[in-house]
Amino acid sequence: MGLVHAYRTLVLGEIADVRFVLDFAFIPGCYGGAGELCQIRPAAADLWSPLTYAFLHGSWTHFGINTFWFLAFGTPVARRLASARFLAFAAAGTIAGAAVFYLVNSGLEVPVIGASGTVSALMGGACRFAFARVRPARDLSAEPSQPMISVREALSDRTVLVFVIAFFVTNFLVGAGVGGPLTGGGEVAWEAHLGGFVFGFFGLPLFDRATRS
Repeated sequence: MGLVHAYRTLVLGEIADVRFVLDFAFIPGCYGGAGELCQIRPAAADLWSPLTYAFLHGSWTHFGINTFWFLAFGTPVARRLASARFLAFAAAGTIAGAAVFYLVNSGLEVPVIGASGTVSALMGGACRFAFARVRPARDLSAEPSQPMISVREALSDRTVLVFVIAFFVTNFLVGAGVGGPLTGGGEVAWEAHLGGFVFGFFGLPLFDRATRS
């Protein structure tokens, strides 16, 4: 993500960067639509953009915030899954975020960018083991062998439940238009956050080594 943003800001000119974003951003309205933005980008962009939009960011601040949370929640998940499964899980969470955004905004012809959906999937996945009661201290330094808790156990755990509620309330406030102070007044694809989080919360066992062994 850092290399992509550096390439856009340090190498590409303004016009080339706009074209780069249009080619790789997720645009819901281009699926079945024929708007101006959809006509000037490659036809195959609809295939790769549900994944590549996560590598694009609106500013270094946007990139920095996503990277901070990516490291915080991605680290325990990566240690648990190992490289190949982690990348597959992150990619699936990214696509899940785009899918939910599309379901709510199918006619929107506006580029969607950012790794927030990916980060949200990592958050959801971490809830299934990083806060488990069997550890003496609650933190995000969970060992790879940390037992995964069931959905029922997770939703019965006060720490996990408070985190989940806070996540959903924050995103619903943003979606309702009353979360300006939380976003600095910028537009946020909160639907992608919810899609990524739900996928991560329920989908992590599909990628987990301990679950498969």
